[in-house]
Amino acid sequence: MSEVEKGSVKNIEDTNRSSYHEARSIHSSISSDVERQSTDQPHTLKRSLKSRHLAMISLGGVIGQGLFLSAGGNLAAAGPAGALIAYSIIGFIVFWVTFALGEMATMYPVSGSFTVFCQRFVDTSFGGTIGYNYWACWSVIVSAELTAIPIVMSYWTDKVPSWAWSGIWLIVIFCLNLYGARSYAEAEYWFAVIKIIAVLIFIIVGCFTSGGVIGGTVYGFKYWADPGAFSHGVLGVLNAFVLASFSMQGTEIVGITAGESEHPTKDIPRAIRNVFWRLLIFYLGSVFVMGMILPWNMPDLLSKSSNVTVSPFTLVFTAAGLGGVSHVMNAVILITVMSCGNSGMYVATRTLCALSKEGYAHPKLGQVNKRGVPIYALICTTLVSLVTFATSFIPGKALFLVLTDLSGVAGFVTWFGIAFSRWRFRRAWKLQGKDTSELLYHAPGHPWGDLFAMIACPVVALIAGYSYFSPADPVGLIGNYAGLVCVAFGYCITKLWTKSKMIPLREIDLDAGRDLDMEQRWREELEEKEKDDTRGIQKYYKQAISIFT
Repeated sequence: MSEVEKGSVKNIEDTNRSSYHEARSIHSSISSDVERQSTDQPHTLKRSLKSRHLAMISLGGVIGQGLFLSAGGNLAAAGPAGALIAYSIIGFIVFWVTFALGEMATMYPVSGSFTVFCQRFVDTSFGGTIGYNYWACWSVIVSAELTAIPIVMSYWTDKVPSWAWSGIWLIVIFCLNLYGARSYAEAEYWFAVIKIIAVLIFIIVGCFTSGGVIGGTVYGFKYWADPGAFSHGVLGVLNAFVLASFSMQGTEIVGITAGESEHPTKDIPRAIRNVFWRLLIFYLGSVFVMGMILPWNMPDLLSKSSNVTVSPFTLVFTAAGLGGVSHVMNAVILITVMSCGNSGMYVATRTLCALSKEGYAHPKLGQVNKRGVPIYALICTTLVSLVTFATSFIPGKALFLVLTDLSGVAGFVTWFGIAFSRWRFRRAWKLQGKDTSELLYHAPGHPWGDLFAMIACPVVALIAGYSYFSPADPVGLIGNYAGLVCVAFGYCITKLWTKSKMIPLREIDLDAGRDLDMEQRWREELEEKEKDDTRGIQKYYKQAISIFT
């Protein structure tokens, strides 16, 4: 290159650098003006969550009682092959929905996540409906976990009243959330680590047991032949299909954390990219091991008891000659219950805060204290969970069972909302002349993945209660279908209230809320380049470790 060319390049670089710093200066000035004008909202949510927190939160929201306890019921309902099919299909839905959410949350890292996206990319009524649906879902789940705590503790002692155990844990999760997102995330990180270790040990022990290395019996695939790979044909698969979807709900929690992540444009894609492998290893791997060692007609699997002794994990460890592990598994299940309650309180609080800021709830619920906690939203969510928990003491527990069933169906509504908002987001992006290269994180699957999730979620929600028709079970039918009616009714009410219409694609605001910090993006691109330049064993070691960190 000649001296003239070098000089020209240098002048261009100096000009770009000058323009960049000028833009940054203007952006900072505007931001400062906005902050000075916001005298009525002195405190905001704090970006205190690190990459390791987001990674474990996305995983911790998935591994729950649905795997440690309910997976045995799925095996009995569908057989080993049927259960694998059910978990694979639901995992496919979760994969597309999570990637769709990751793309939007990286571009617009706001707390409230898909509640805001549904309002911005569809219409305000739709966003409000999805938001209240999600808030109610997790508020009820917190109460369900409060009822599970005494059941788990009764394995060790029955001398303490059940309400006392529930009350103690409600105070604990309230305090964890009261001290800020960092406190919640740190607790969730270690909860998730323990659950991951338990599942990995289970898979390793199960594989050795199946091959006869430990336990003294070679299992292989003998139970696939007798009593068979499928237990109740297509209906059995459908039944497991529904239960599997319930157990995988919570993957979308990582989107809620975007508003409090230190580096959302870097950390969210990193957490999202590992979802597929985590689902494959922890869910499909566990179900596969169960299907090799436990016959689907095993009496313990058919039991509806919540006792740890009928957990498929305990049964596999017993087959391996590790019968004393039941106490350890009960401790893991206790941690699972605590983790789910902790996550539920966090996401419900942030969702209610977002609804307030979008004008769908009282302004007080959007106020944040100096710790970065939406304190009034936290108190409101705690009270709702407490009232729901109180219904479990009503004789027969019919009302409580209906409420908990409603929370299960609410997950499908949420997934549909995420897929639909992403579908419209990408259509608007293209129609307004923007290129996909401008996206900070380009998730695969559009439009087919979005369309698949948009069709699959309503279908699964509609077939969720088929088993309650014959013989007729009013409580089950109301619990499975009243939620859909409530969502439709709520949407109509908010539609009449706001008089909103679906936003035309050309009028969707694709710039508001975007992270335009070019300096941050430059650093992230440089880090990615350095990772790509890494060679040898270290590169593959880091890729393997990133699945779990």
